[in-house]
Amino acid sequence: MTTQPARTPAPPPRAPGGLPLIGHALQLVRAPLAFLDTQRAHGDVVEFRIGRRPAYLLNHPDLVMDLLTGPGGRFDRGEIFTKARPLFGTGVAVANGTHHWDRRRVVQPLLSAARLPGYLDTLAELATTLADSWHSGQRLDLNAETARLALNAVAAILFDRPLPDGFADTVHRALPTVVTGLGLRAYGPAATLLDRWPGGERRRYRRALADIHRVVDTLIQTDPTTPALTRLSAGADRAQLHDDVTSLLIGGSHTSGAAAAWLFILLARHPAIRRRVHDEVDRVTGDRPVTSADLPALDLTGRVVRETLRLYPPIWLFPRHAANPRELGGHRLPAGAQIFYSPYALHRDPRWYRRPTAFDPDRWNPEQHPVPPRGAYLPFAAGVHGCPGGDFALAELTLLTAAVTRRWELDPIPGSRPRPAASATLGPTPLSMTVTDRSAT
Repeated sequence: MTTQPARTPAPPPRAPGGLPLIGHALQLVRAPLAFLDTQRAHGDVVEFRIGRRPAYLLNHPDLVMDLLTGPGGRFDRGEIFTKARPLFGTGVAVANGTHHWDRRRVVQPLLSAARLPGYLDTLAELATTLADSWHSGQRLDLNAETARLALNAVAAILFDRPLPDGFADTVHRALPTVVTGLGLRAYGPAATLLDRWPGGERRRYRRALADIHRVVDTLIQTDPTTPALTRLSAGADRAQLHDDVTSLLIGGSHTSGAAAAWLFILLARHPAIRRRVHDEVDRVTGDRPVTSADLPALDLTGRVVRETLRLYPPIWLFPRHAANPRELGGHRLPAGAQIFYSPYALHRDPRWYRRPTAFDPDRWNPEQHPVPPRGAYLPFAAGVHGCPGGDFALAELTLLTAAVTRRWELDPIPGSRPRPAASATLGPTPLSMTVTDRSAT
C-alpha cells in the first residue's frame, strides 16, 4: 500500500496593487470598501499587506464562522483593538481574553430579554418625542438627529434618563474626530508618527477625546447609584467603570445612529417601499404613538431594518489575531497573523444575495428568498465577541422607523449625494434632510 505524502497547505493568493513599504495601506485609507468588496474575486482567503506585515481577509461565511465560533483560544481580538484604547480603555468593547469574559458577564444581564421591553418602551417614547419636536419644512442634520436619539436611548439604560442638554451635541461633535483619528492610527500608512508629530490633527484628536471622557465622568458623578451603574461597579474600580460606561454609551449609540441615518436615506431613495412602510405603520398604530407591543406586527418595517444593516453594516471590518499557527480554507496562517472579515463585503456577495447592491427588504421574506448561510449576514458579529445588544438595536431601529414614518417623510435636500464614510463605523457623509408632513402629501 502506497503512503500518500502529507499535504502541504498552499499559501493564500495575494491581493494585487500592493506598494513597497506600505503594502495596501493606501487602498485601505482611500477606498477601503471598494478594496474589500473586490477581494473575493481572488479567493476565499486573500493575503494583503498593512505596511510590510501580511494580513488575511476571509471571504467565505463558513470560514468566518470558523474564525468566530471555533474552539476557544483559536483567535483573539488582536492588536488592532489596542488602537481603540485611548477611547475605550479596558472596557468591554475592546477587552480580550479572561478580562473580556469578566466584563461581559457583568454587562450582559443589562441587555437580557427580561429587561428589553422596559428599555424599548422608553425608546419608543424618546423616538415619538423626537418626531413631535419637528415641523413641516424643517431642515434636519440627519446624522446629528439620529446620533442624539441613539445616545439618549443608551443613556436611558445606564442613567435612567436622557442626556442633559448639550451633552449629546458635545459627543456628536467630538466623535467623528476621535473615530477618524483611531482609524488613521489603526490602518494609516503613517500610524506610528501621528502621536509624535506636533500638528493640528493631534491637537484636535486629543481635545475631542478629552471632551468625551469629560462627558462620561460628569454623567457617572451626577448619579452613580442607578441600577445599571451599580451593577457595572461590582468588582470594578473607578477607571473600569468609566471604561465600561464609555464602551456602552459610545459603542452602543454610534453604530445604531449610523444605521438609522442610512435607513431614512434608503427610504427616501425608494418611495414605493416607503409607501408600504407607511401603510403598515398606519395599520398597526392607527392614530396613537408606537409602542414596543407593536414590534411583532411591524414585519415589513423590521425587514427594512435588516436590509439597511445588510447594505450598510455599522462595523464594516473586524480584525482577529491567531495566537498559534492555524489552517483556514486550506491555507496555513502563521502565529501572530492578523485576520480580517468584512460584513460589508460578505453582505454584498452575489453567491448569497441576488442583486446584492439593490435595496430589497423582501429578500428577508423566507417565502420569497432562501435564507443566506450563517456567516453571510453579520451586522453584530458573532461568537464570544458578538455584540450583546444586537436584539436591542434591531428593535430600536424598527421603533424609530415607525415613530418617524407615522408623521413624516424625510428627503435629502436637492443635489445632495450622501456617500459612505468608512471610519470606525459606516455612517453617511453629512446630510441635511427636509421634513414633510405626511398629511400634506
